[in-house]
Amino acid sequence: MGPEIKEISLGGQNIHYRIKRVRRLRYIRLAVRADASVQITVPKLYPLFLIQRYLQQKWQWILENVTRQKQHAGLMSLHHSPEQIIIYKKRTTELVEQRLALFNRTYNFTFRRVSVRNQSTRWGSCSTRKNLNFNYRLCLLPADLADYIIVHELCHLGEMNHSQRFWKLVARTVPDYKNKVKILKNIG
Repeated sequence: MGPEIKEISLGGQNIHYRIKRVRRLRYIRLAVRADASVQITVPKLYPLFLIQRYLQQKWQWILENVTRQKQHAGLMSLHHSPEQIIIYKKRTTELVEQRLALFNRTYNFTFRRVSVRNQSTRWGSCSTRKNLNFNYRLCLLPADLADYIIVHELCHLGEMNHSQRFWKLVARTVPDYKNKVKILKNIG
């Protein structure tokens, strides 16, 4: 069974939202995605009236973030043809492999696998199994932003959090990382 699509009136606006039910989830997760859609993830048997109550409590946050995403509709909300995705994945794979080799001369971290995926909300991720994952859209970014994302995920091999130690690692090769973070938030 796929996600449920519902509608609710929040702050005088009708908002469509998607309910994703997950068997072993303990907490509610609320997200406004890159395409400005609202998704709420709840435990499998969570009742609809409690979902609606939760959305009513968060209405200001939801409307602010929907508006922000619509204003800054960026690269994450772009949809590409299967042919384009293949081309961009190849370019991103080449870019990531080259830049990882360069930056890892500074860090000397070991990792298992590098994957390029069609992710809708993340530029990259690093798993506890030392696998690095990147969004195929990385090759569409300016080089300095792509480098920041690559370094960011590489540094998670040393620190699997966003502590001060993590940011010090990032600053070794991207000293102006704070500016890059701001730009990426605006890009979407």
